[in-house]
Amino acid sequence: LLTVVTLAATISVLIGQSIEKTQANVVIPANQSLLTLMSLSWPRRDCEWYCRRWRQSQTRVPEDPSKKMYPDDPKFPDDPNDPKWTVPDNSTFPQNDTWNWNRQPSAGVNWTANDVNEALQEGSKQQKSASKIEDDLDSKNLTIARGTPSYKHQVGFKKTDPLATQMAKQGYLMDQASADMKNRTNMTREDSTFDLQWVGDLSHTPYCDKALQRPMPSPCNAKARYRSVDGSCNNLEHPLWGASFTPFRRAMPPHYEDGVMSLRQAKDGGDLPSPRVVSNTVHTSTPAESRSYTILLMSWGQFIDHDITATALAKGKNGSSIPCCIPEVIYQPSILHPECAPIKIPDNDPDYSPYNQTCMEFTRSASAPRCHFGPREQLNQQTAFIDGSVIYGGKEEQLRHLRTHKDGLLDSQVTLDGRELLPPSMDPDDGCNDKEQTGYDRYCFVSGDSRVNEQILLTIFHTIWARQHNLLAGILKDLNPDWEDETLFQESRRIVIAQMQHITYNEYVPSILGPNFMKYLKLSPLKGEEQTNDYDEDMHPSIANEFAAAAFRFGHSQIQGLIQRIDAPGKNVKFSQLMKEFFAPFSLYDRNSMGDLVRGEASQSASAVDTYFTSQVTSHLFQGKSAIGLDLVSINIQRGRDHGVAPYNRWRMYCGLKPAQNFTDLSPDMDKGALQAIMKVY
Repeated sequence: LLTVVTLAATISVLIGQSIEKTQANVVIPANQSLLTLMSLSWPRRDCEWYCRRWRQSQTRVPEDPSKKMYPDDPKFPDDPNDPKWTVPDNSTFPQNDTWNWNRQPSAGVNWTANDVNEALQEGSKQQKSASKIEDDLDSKNLTIARGTPSYKHQVGFKKTDPLATQMAKQGYLMDQASADMKNRTNMTREDSTFDLQWVGDLSHTPYCDKALQRPMPSPCNAKARYRSVDGSCNNLEHPLWGASFTPFRRAMPPHYEDGVMSLRQAKDGGDLPSPRVVSNTVHTSTPAESRSYTILLMSWGQFIDHDITATALAKGKNGSSIPCCIPEVIYQPSILHPECAPIKIPDNDPDYSPYNQTCMEFTRSASAPRCHFGPREQLNQQTAFIDGSVIYGGKEEQLRHLRTHKDGLLDSQVTLDGRELLPPSMDPDDGCNDKEQTGYDRYCFVSGDSRVNEQILLTIFHTIWARQHNLLAGILKDLNPDWEDETLFQESRRIVIAQMQHITYNEYVPSILGPNFMKYLKLSPLKGEEQTNDYDEDMHPSIANEFAAAAFRFGHSQIQGLIQRIDAPGKNVKFSQLMKEFFAPFSLYDRNSMGDLVRGEASQSASAVDTYFTSQVTSHLFQGKSAIGLDLVSINIQRGRDHGVAPYNRWRMYCGLKPAQNFTDLSPDMDKGALQAIMKVY
């Protein structure tokens, strides 16, 4: 199972720590799994560590032995067998297991310049073939129907910036070229996963199109007072680390079936169980409330998630959605897009079979562009830093549209009774606006992140923080009447970012990880006059692919099926189904609505973090006016396979836990009912 499926066996260990009450001078007995995590070396080794080891070990340039093929970094040894590289990290991979970052990098394959050129030509050919399919779909007007759950998912929730769509063209070309190069040189699956990236220098070939890559930032100003909008220059040594529109970082090596890009299969070579079957079997809807968390915490987790992750989706012509399940495509495979990975729904599915639905739309995440061979990577459209990009956007152009350019304010709309709301979205095809509502001048909203309207509690956080920015700008203007618009805006933004970071690390993260682990990792905010020099310019800050695709999705288990509203006196309590609140933020135009919702989420218990999910997200996600919705759990599982997230047992070894030899070995760490269900489906 994916990490997301088994978080009850890992993250819940830490959550258990956080919910126990501590008294003065009383030490909480640590769970054995927590002790194991605290015995590991941190930060854990990752893809950047592995690549640095390779770069440092490269042979001298034959024509000039005084030069190396890569820039030398005196902080790291040249010898790949130096103890700095080989010291144990307390992972539990078997001694002969080389599918981890501890393996020694090696070119490991014989290749010629002709091999490289022909592989690139094949990649270009396959990219043109995909474009031809996109043209055919467009000419036949075949796309996902407006207003359907899949349309809301792909347009309203998984909106992909045109820049990412352009960048993905080169990524797809390199995926196909890498697969061809692997076959051409008879590389093993393991070698192509780890070392195919060292083959050839492609940066000066016509296939490395600079126009399809992320633009480089201007030279960094080391004395800049304010963060860049796109996250660039946060790290002066590596200006693009953590910037928007850059690839996710790999915490673990990817697991693709072909070592390059295809979805992982079962040990016997067949398909893994359908994600929908796993969802129905393992993730049943059994209500269990958290003893410690409210819905407010769940909503904050989603808000922060959207500040640091926004995975781009593969798109068709002119950014259109790619249909994978419509009859025209099913019965005409020649126009089935290669980026389709539809989720199979069994004929006897209790929710979908009454509607004869046997396929759930699923398009793969866009491939990140690169100028080298190697496994497919995915693109993060957000910055990796908690920097308010969920409010301000991750591009200068986007930010310009969100500002009034007067008095440092963000744009807004004011209701007749004087309440400040987010600016309206005037796009009828944004996946949210409803003709009936727009007839009453009630529109969906615009913010720094396109997912602002996904569910009403998320919209509230966007609104609160836009108001907070404008409140600060007004206060600063009163205190500094000579400040111009830009200074007022940037100083307000600077304070907002600091407040978001403080809430996250002072309240949210400790409640998830618990006090012991927070202390061990030195994650707690400093107090008083405390200062630190812990900054490490060699630590890659980009969000881990596995965190975005799997681990942080543990919050989906916290979702309640009902949204609570409590009026100001606290006497009237109302509930509405969550499915009625997806892409329906219109009640925020009503007086008192926001206050009622905030009081409700601050007092309503979240669901427990376990393997159980409300049917509101496993059958009715983004349902709207349709008969049935999507299944969030199925999408999560398929997304993990799409991204090449490593299997659960690999994560046990990475985390220093004993690898399971059979299902019984998992019994100390897993809920009994969940384990029995996993045994059944696998």
